[in-house]
Amino acid sequence: MSVRDPEPPEPSHLVLTGYEHEWPPDFEAFVARELVGRDGALVARLVDLGDAPALLSSSDVTALVVNASQLGLRGKVTLRECRRISPATAVVVIATSPGHGPKDALEGGATAFVSWPAAPDVMRRALQRVRATPGDAAGLAKR
Repeated sequence: MSVRDPEPPEPSHLVLTGYEHEWPPDFEAFVARELVGRDGALVARLVDLGDAPALLSSSDVTALVVNASQLGLRGKVTLRECRRISPATAVVVIATSPGHGPKDALEGGATAFVSWPAAPDVMRRALQRVRATPGDAAGLAKR
């Protein structure tokens, strides 16, 4: 009796919000080198975070990646809507400059908050993490 090799995992489907120039060059290089090149992730871009709920309702997305600079009141409401529409999708907020803390992101429904630059394994864990309920935000912020 032979043991079958396990099926390779499906590639991640990631959605990054904002234009490329809104992200630091080293983040863009990380996405290309690590997530696309090494992990085989499929990456789409949304210019406006406000378009994310419609995309999540019609597509299978592994993770929505949001720059913390986009999180005003409207952005937090949009994150909550994204979590409601697609609870299995990780919502990862990345702070690319000082001054953005996890409070707004986690209150908005993010499943993870990452300060950039971050180690590749930290980013991978954040992109795969999904909270069971919105009430878990307080526990995640303490980790």
